[in-house]
This record gives sequence, C-alpha cells and structure tokens, in this order.
Amino acid sequence: MNLLLLLQSIGDKPLRRLIAFASASALSTTLVLAVVTMAAQKIDKTREEFVDLPVAALFLLCLLIYVIYESRLVEQFAADIEEAIDQLRMKLIKRVRHADLWKLEHFGQSRLFGNITQSCKIISSNSQYLALATRSVLQIALILIYIAIVSMVSFVLLTLLLAAAATTYYRLGLSLEKCQEELSIDEAKLFECVSDLLDGFKEQRLCSKRSSALGKEFDELSSHMVAARSEMHRQSWQQFVFGESMFNLMLGLVVFVVPIYSPSVRTELVKIAAAVLFMVPPIFGLMQSLAVLRAAKAAAGQMMRLDTELVNIAEQSSEEPAEPASINNNFNEIRMADLVFAYPAPEGEIPFTLGALNIRILPGEVIFITGGNGSGKSSFIKLLTSLYHPERGRLLKDKTVVSAPRLAEHRALMAAVFSDFHLFTRLYGLGEADAVAAVELLHWVEMDHVVGFDKNRFTRTELSTGQRKRLALVAALLEKKPILILDEWAADQDAIFRQKFYREILPELKRRGITIIAVTHDDRYFDVADRLMHLDEGQLTELQTSKEDIP
Repeated sequence: MNLLLLLQSIGDKPLRRLIAFASASALSTTLVLAVVTMAAQKIDKTREEFVDLPVAALFLLCLLIYVIYESRLVEQFAADIEEAIDQLRMKLIKRVRHADLWKLEHFGQSRLFGNITQSCKIISSNSQYLALATRSVLQIALILIYIAIVSMVSFVLLTLLLAAAATTYYRLGLSLEKCQEELSIDEAKLFECVSDLLDGFKEQRLCSKRSSALGKEFDELSSHMVAARSEMHRQSWQQFVFGESMFNLMLGLVVFVVPIYSPSVRTELVKIAAAVLFMVPPIFGLMQSLAVLRAAKAAAGQMMRLDTELVNIAEQSSEEPAEPASINNNFNEIRMADLVFAYPAPEGEIPFTLGALNIRILPGEVIFITGGNGSGKSSFIKLLTSLYHPERGRLLKDKTVVSAPRLAEHRALMAAVFSDFHLFTRLYGLGEADAVAAVELLHWVEMDHVVGFDKNRFTRTELSTGQRKRLALVAALLEKKPILILDEWAADQDAIFRQKFYREILPELKRRGITIIAVTHDDRYFDVADRLMHLDEGQLTELQTSKEDIP
C-alpha cells in the first residue's frame, strides 16, 4: 500500500510502532469483551446483587489501556506520517530545484503544483485513518480468535463469510476507484476551461462565438460531471449497504446456522453474539477508513511516481556548490566555440537549430543581441547561462570547458532579467541585503516614490510590467555579479526612462566594470554597445565591432 511505503521511507521504526500500538489497542478491546462476557456469566450463575469488584477493576484497567494506546496510536502515527510527507515533499522540491530547465519546461507545471501542495494536504488530512484501519483489522482478528476458543464451527463459518464479503467489498472499491479516476479527468478539463475563461476574459467578451462555445463546453462538462458524481455516490452507497448487510448476515449466521451444525454451541450463543456485536465498531471503522484512504492512497502514489519521474529530468552535477563570485576580475573571457542547440521537431519536419555559435565575451563589454521573433535570442541567453545544454560544441570560461561540475561556478558569474522573468516576493540568497544600496538603486530606477525596501523584500510588487522589470533589475544588481544579462528589458519602459536606461544606466554599469549582454530592438541606441550581434534563423553574425576581431 502506498501509504505504508511512504511511512517506511523514514525507516522501519514508525511501521513497527504502528503495529505495536494498534495491537495493544486491539488486544485491550478484546479483553474488555472477554471481561464483560465473563462478568455477565458469573452474575447469571451466582445471582449476586453486588458487583464483583476485582472483575470490575479488571474491566476498568482494560478500558484504560485501550484509551492510552488508542490515543498514542493516532498521535504517534500522525507525527510519523507528517515527517514522511515532509521528507518526500522536500525531496520533490530539491529535485525540481536541480532539474534540467529544458526537461522541466516540457514536464508540466500543473502536475508539480498539484502534487507538491494538494497531494500533501490530502495525505495529511486522511492518513490517520490508516492507523484506525490497522487497529480495526487486528481487532477483528483477535475477536475471531476469541470466537474460535468458544466455538470452532462459528469461527470457520464467520471467517469464510468475512473472506467472501471482503473480496466482494474490495471489487466494489475497485469499481469506485475507476469512477473517481474518470471524475478527476473531468475536473482537470473543467479547471482548464475556468483558466481559459479567466485568463482570456477580454477575448471571450469581444467574440460572442467564442463566448458561446466556451459556455457550451462548460455545460457539457458540467452535465457529464453531474452524471459521474451521481454514479460515484451510487456506488459508494452500494458499497456501504453491502457492508452493513454482511454484518446483519453474520448475526443471522450465528443464530440460525451455527446451532444446526453444532447443537452444543447453543449454551455459548450469548458469548458469540456479543463477540459479533463487538466487531461492529472495527468493521464499520474499517469500511469508513478504506473509503477515506482511497484518496490518500492515490495521492501518495502520485507523489512517489512524481519523485521517480523527476529523477529522470535532473541536471547532472547541478548540486555542486558555487564558488563565491566577486564583482571584479573573476573571469578573463567566456567563449562559445561551435556551440549548437536543436529543438526537437515532429517526424518529417526540419528542427530549428541554433548555431554553430562562436563568440568571445570580455570583461566590461556591452554587447547587444538583435534578431526577429523566433531567431533564437532567448535560447542564446539560456545557452550562455548554461541553463540549456548544447548538443555539440563547447562553452568555455578562461579556456576551461564549463563541464557539469563547473556549472554552478559558471552561473555564479551572472545575474539576469529574462523576458519571462519572475519577481520574487523576497530576495532569497542575498542574506541581509544592503538596504542603503537597495534604496539608492530604487531611486536610480525612479521607483523609490512607489516601492520601499524592508526586510529583504520590496514593499510592493503589484505593479505594471515595466515597473516590475525595474524592480527585477534592482534585485539583479544587488546580487553584485560581474555579468548582467537583460532579455528585452527596455521593451516595456516609457520613452523617457528608456533613454535614461541606455544613456545613463548602461554606461554607469559599464564604468563599474559590469559586463552587459542585452537583447534589444532599440536601434536608435545601438551606439551604446561595444559590439552588436545579430541572430537570423539561428545564425549569429557580428554587425559592429569596436574591439579586437573574434578569431
């Protein structure tokens, strides 16, 4: 079972503890049954008017043991399963952090988000029922042993009936699981429709045909989900009624069938019937637990499968520690030598190929990269930062190949604001960032009147794209890396600030010794660059060179 495998992932001790506590709880309940039936028989034989105090004390002791171990069972299991969930969740987070970007981009974020957040919540909310199910199974087994001591015939018949009932109940559960899987597919489709409605609200309002088609899709999915949920409820209730009927059948078996095959058992019918009645809580507890655990079992399985899949998209040696990078003189050159990267293409089509790329980057240079849409500019940036890995060719730093063990060291040189940048709510990894420097940078990019800086975070981030890009630039500069990479950074800035960016900010950064590589289309500011590179259908050419030619 997936939950047991999850629990075992933190060692064998939690599983042994679960069985031990469940056994103690189940045994104490069975002893309560034995003590109660013994006391009832004694009262019936002796006709005493007073309670037998030793027997009553034994009853209370067994009850106290049950309360203690039942409480410890759930309490300790909850702590163990939370530890196992946390360990698996952190393992998934670590695998995502060290995944290969290209593979991660094609993996699907919705699966990652759903498993790391929602699946953990489902397991945490429902997993305690595994402890109750374990105790219920052991309690049923112990009560059956008690019945075997009283009457072997009753034990055999009841065991056969329970085995047949459990098999049928399990098959009904499989049918219910299939129904739930189909419903989950419909829910995913509905979620996609809701995303289309919210993300494309303006577009659907502008096109009545699109709006009607979207509404029709909602209607069809909703109707199908109503039918699927109704079927799921029907099967779930059918399973419950079957379980309840089996319990009533057990009582009928004891009263009407057992005496036929074992006439001598008639004197023990009260004991056997009492034992069957004592099986009511564990049987119904087991039924309830199995119904609830179905979702937790599926969630645990999804998380463990995701863990296996994420292993396959890990980037080699991505966990190597980065060497500290200083702002000056920490590289002499970065070179791409015959670097080639090709995008996969459907069979029969020619894949888009970037390269072969040959470029040398020197400290303190300002390099502009131009090119049309789809020419490979963003891919060039990802190759330069080693976020993408080439099919052939070499990326070198100071004449040393940037191999897998040197990836972190190479990336430590660079800070970037990508075209699809993410503005973090907190400036992770900067320790206690220099608040004075942050405020000065905010003033420099003309954002100090809009945003403050407090406790390593910007006080506001719900801003326009252009303003958010300015904050992203501030965050990148606070990293104090020797290379700054900007992908279409100025595209969302107004004309006045765009001029300030090219005429004031970039020259000042160059004066500070920062190497700047910027993807841009602002041809009126091309004179700011030391070198101008152009990408066309994956081929890189140099349009302007003010330094030594690239060999």
